[in-house]
Amino acid sequence: MSRTIIACFDDQARADSAIGDYAAWAARQIKAPLCLLHVLEQKTITHEDYSGQIGLGTRERMLEERTEEEGRVIRQAREQGRLMLEALKTRLTDERLAPQVQQRHGALAPTLREQCTSEDLLVLGRCGHQHSQNHQNQGDEDTSLGAHLEDLAQHLDIPMLIAPARFRVPARAMVAFDGSDRGLEQLSRLVKWGWLEGLEIHVVHVSEPANSQPAARGAELLAAAGLDAKPVTLEGDAGRKLPAYAREQEVDLVAMGAYGHSSLRRFLMGSTTHKLLEAMPSAILLMR
Repeated sequence: MSRTIIACFDDQARADSAIGDYAAWAARQIKAPLCLLHVLEQKTITHEDYSGQIGLGTRERMLEERTEEEGRVIRQAREQGRLMLEALKTRLTDERLAPQVQQRHGALAPTLREQCTSEDLLVLGRCGHQHSQNHQNQGDEDTSLGAHLEDLAQHLDIPMLIAPARFRVPARAMVAFDGSDRGLEQLSRLVKWGWLEGLEIHVVHVSEPANSQPAARGAELLAAAGLDAKPVTLEGDAGRKLPAYAREQEVDLVAMGAYGHSSLRRFLMGSTTHKLLEAMPSAILLMR
């Protein structure tokens, strides 16, 4: 089955978004086609309710005006999205990459379930536009998750690359490895797809008490595939230790399974998913 990189944008995305840059990097890294997808979600324009104060004719006229206004807003958003996609396509196209563009209108999660297969990779922004506006107004760095990201990360059975606000060409990768058979399968897929080619690789295992065998096992698998990797053993809670190590080592790309470390599973399956994802300073490749 063919694999496609699908970069997803909402109606507030910009043509210089880091989502596009990470998606283009991924497409070149694993040699897959790139699709730039703009999802226009249904928005309802709210009006005050004067139903008890006005006559039938007036209510009908106001309903018609509301319908016309909603249609105008949707057409405007669709056109803005089209222009954004075309600008992105122009910026990202080169001799190695010729992105396709698509627009869809509907709820985000069902649209992505229809659009993506389990072999595809979905690229999403970490920062929701509303959060971004709030942080910019406060002068803070934007580290908020998009409004839908936590739910998608938990329930959408598709590999995801979660992009931070700013693009940095990945040079150093950290693989969060739990030592399980499923973790080895995910590590093998990273190798098979070419995600780790040309990168400095750290295979990191976190446990309590510390156990050096899983990281060594993961590094051996990579060595057998011709990739040099540094095995790293940390003691403590994965939700705290992994982000701290990523910051300390200036990691550009973190690869982890959606399920793995028992302490990691509590973050990825519970209501605190965002705490781990927000704590990571880099792009996150969430495997399945």
